[in-house]
Amino acid sequence: DKEQNKVHWVRQKTSGDAPSSRGLHCAAAIGTNMCIFGGAAQNQLMSNEAFVLDATSWKWTKIDSGENAPAPRAGACLCALDDNSVLLFGGAKPTEVGLLGLNDVWVLHVDDFETGKGRWECLIEHQSVEDDSSSSAFPPGRNAATLTEIDAKKMLPGSASSESDKCYLLQGGWAPFKKTFNDVFVLRITSK
Repeated sequence: DKEQNKVHWVRQKTSGDAPSSRGLHCAAAIGTNMCIFGGAAQNQLMSNEAFVLDATSWKWTKIDSGENAPAPRAGACLCALDDNSVLLFGGAKPTEVGLLGLNDVWVLHVDDFETGKGRWECLIEHQSVEDDSSSSAFPPGRNAATLTEIDAKKMLPGSASSESDKCYLLQGGWAPFKKTFNDVFVLRITSK
């Protein structure tokens, strides 16, 4: 019944230090906040900025993470790691010979949502992997993929995982203007 399923949009007013207009950025909910990262402006300049939107006050805050940050990129994947951190995978960055698909993994730790203090931690640096190497346990660089947290105990029966492990399923994406992927990789992160 259409009467029971009413759907509508509301243009939400926001305040604070909002990101510039962009596309191909990525976003993830962390607690009552939404974090966005990167993307590209209409002039094709890419960003490595991170912003948090408090979904209770609707205030934007730009994250000040210092010098150690991922390269500017578009089409990356972003997932919540916990209530204060997001996990970033891949994307594409500009080079002198075109776009380069990335396969690095970073964590943005938001230390203070109010002031925007945060820090990036590189878990895995970008590595060159042949696009047709089906034997590699490491995904080739890519953008426009999906990365989703999965329940390892239910979805990976028999796998050795502890209660503190988090697992993420990476699927698809493309090496810019070269190849589209239909592969699946599982990223396991074990807390220290």
